[in-house]
Amino acid sequence: MNKFILKFRKLIDNEFDRIDWVASRLSEINKGNKILDAGCGSQQYKKFCGHLDYYAQDYGGYSVDEKESFAASDTKYEYGNLDYQGNIWDIDEKDGVFDTILCTEVLEHIPYPHETIKEFSRLLKSKGVLILTFPSNCLRHMDPFFYSSGYSDHFIKYFLEKYGFEIKSIDTVGNYYNWMMVEIFRTMKMNNLFSSIILAPTFLYYYLKQKKPSKDSVNTLCSGYHVVAIKK
Repeated sequence: MNKFILKFRKLIDNEFDRIDWVASRLSEINKGNKILDAGCGSQQYKKFCGHLDYYAQDYGGYSVDEKESFAASDTKYEYGNLDYQGNIWDIDEKDGVFDTILCTEVLEHIPYPHETIKEFSRLLKSKGVLILTFPSNCLRHMDPFFYSSGYSDHFIKYFLEKYGFEIKSIDTVGNYYNWMMVEIFRTMKMNNLFSSIILAPTFLYYYLKQKKPSKDSVNTLCSGYHVVAIKK
């Protein structure tokens, strides 16, 4: 892929940063540790778990939706082999089995997010690691399994502490200006050349603003959070 195109795609799609972040966190886990990829979907992170004892969980019931939103998928969705199939907040496994749980971009797709965090606490060993990513603001997608546009850092801090986790790190993804830049680009892409010409100066304005975000812009609106927490 052309370096300029790749750089631009990374600018407008935070999935690239998320994949890099998750891969880095997985590389830090000791060889042979037992990991649960909870809500694993297509298991895109399994390739980074070759040194780990990998287990996959998902409801397994999603298929491509019928364009109910801008962000709806129109490509076939493939699951890998599932070790646990069913609700993520009620996994059929005994307590304290896993050294690590990975859960990426799942909380908005389930009706019981904090019960799910409680379940992760049950399944993890003492000093076990939870690697978690979730949106703070996202468009509707993966219908009908879409229950929230996102959660704040206050939400996750409250429930992680409530269910016996110590937060090691919370990284904010994006800011208000970055979000506006991405959505303006989405509008430009989905419409005609005339709209792109009209919106181009606004895109450039938010591109420049997002390069030096203020604390207020981050607290006002961001795309999501990357979290590492330790089971006490």
